[in-house]
Amino acid sequence: MEALFYYIVKISSVLLLFFSCYQLFLRKETLFQFNRFFLLSGLILSALFPLLYITITINAPIFDLTNTNVAIPSLSETSTVNDFTHYSFLITLYLIGAFILFIKLFRQGLDLNRVLNTGERVKLPATVHIKTKATIQPFSFFKSIVYNPSLHSEKELEAIVAHEEVHAAQLHSLDIILMEVFIILQWFNPIVWLYRIAVKQNLEFLADTENHQIKTNKKAYQYILLQRAVGNHHLSIVNPFFNSLIKKRIIMINQQKSHKLKAFKSLLILPFLAFFLVSFNVREVYSYKNISQSDSIQNTIELLIDKNTSDSKLLKIKADLAKDKFDFSYTTVRNKNGEIKNISIEISGGNKKNGEVSSRFNSVSDNDTIDPTYILIETDNNSILFRTGDVTNKATKIKKSTTGNNKKISISTTTTEDYDFKIVEKEDNGFMFVTTDGKEGPLFYIDGKKSDAKTLNNLDESTIKSMNVIKGGEAIEKYGKEAKHGVIEIITEE
Repeated sequence: MEALFYYIVKISSVLLLFFSCYQLFLRKETLFQFNRFFLLSGLILSALFPLLYITITINAPIFDLTNTNVAIPSLSETSTVNDFTHYSFLITLYLIGAFILFIKLFRQGLDLNRVLNTGERVKLPATVHIKTKATIQPFSFFKSIVYNPSLHSEKELEAIVAHEEVHAAQLHSLDIILMEVFIILQWFNPIVWLYRIAVKQNLEFLADTENHQIKTNKKAYQYILLQRAVGNHHLSIVNPFFNSLIKKRIIMINQQKSHKLKAFKSLLILPFLAFFLVSFNVREVYSYKNISQSDSIQNTIELLIDKNTSDSKLLKIKADLAKDKFDFSYTTVRNKNGEIKNISIEISGGNKKNGEVSSRFNSVSDNDTIDPTYILIETDNNSILFRTGDVTNKATKIKKSTTGNNKKISISTTTTEDYDFKIVEKEDNGFMFVTTDGKEGPLFYIDGKKSDAKTLNNLDESTIKSMNVIKGGEAIEKYGKEAKHGVIEIITEE
């Protein structure tokens, strides 16, 4: 229902653009054929334009920490404000109004059908004249022209028929019916009612200026219009000859013809339509690559350094990483047995296309020697992760960070300008992707204190004890309006 609500609002916005452009630049011009095309385009494009989207594909490399020793015991589900009730009420009100107008249009259709089928029919090559005895003003509906001969003089009928023949030949009834459909769909929008007046006015201007009677005797034609300034017909889906727009019609009949180049003023609507697309119809599509086991082996470098790792082994690691454009620098402190007591590691470089990366690690251990240190490098997206712990067995060396509902959390940072911080929440049915560039993004709270992406970027992931993601209404309720993009709460080990 929310999608339908926004679609209806977008239709109103585009229709307002066309109506404003028409009122400002075209309303007083005698370019009636072009004005008809412009107004019809406004109706059609207002229905189609909201369905057009500019799609931006974002390649989002994901490092899925299916295995890690960072425990993430809790993950809050999305707690969005339940707007279903509000949208339901608005949509229900909208549908009631649309239904009432549809019934009204349907009844007009029945009345029109009765009039068309009860009069005397005279078939002509281009039109069908229906002579009725009902007291109604003349009108046309597609190829049918309806009038009561007893209510008009011969000269009046000649002018009436000439006028209505233009309506019939140019199928103006299509414009009227399309406009009535829009009235039903946009009944709540005052612009659409004004738009209908503009459409009908322009059609009358067209029929007044292009019929053969006015070309023969303009003065007599205007006199006939003045004789019957107001009629009593109440069908909105027809083209009546007499109506309350007589004054404007006479003014347009005598208006000096506008130069065709003035139609180019309507092109001023194009930047506004482009702005509408860019502002409201941009859809970001994230492209995720599922890495198979073989791909993982090919694009992932796994290293294990423990207390017994020799200097020659470290030099070999350095040489191997250099082939993949990573610089491996290290400093070791060994005890009297030659075992590594302390180690500092810095890895930098990588694929420049994805932005070079740099990561540091300093060993911290309660023992006399270092704990086994596991290094995982993703060469495709330049991800570098350090993990310490018991890694003697691959099946048990890394503890899964999987919470309920088969969700997995991964954190990654980058030195490129794409983002300062990224968190990806993976579920069976899709992804939730959050990035921040320091301007608009989630709030960060580390150990209960408000922080920022830069601080988080420098946070040693091995110190993270738990992480909690709060979104939607729950985040706003807890931290205020500034938390509208969500909050990430991180608790570190003391």
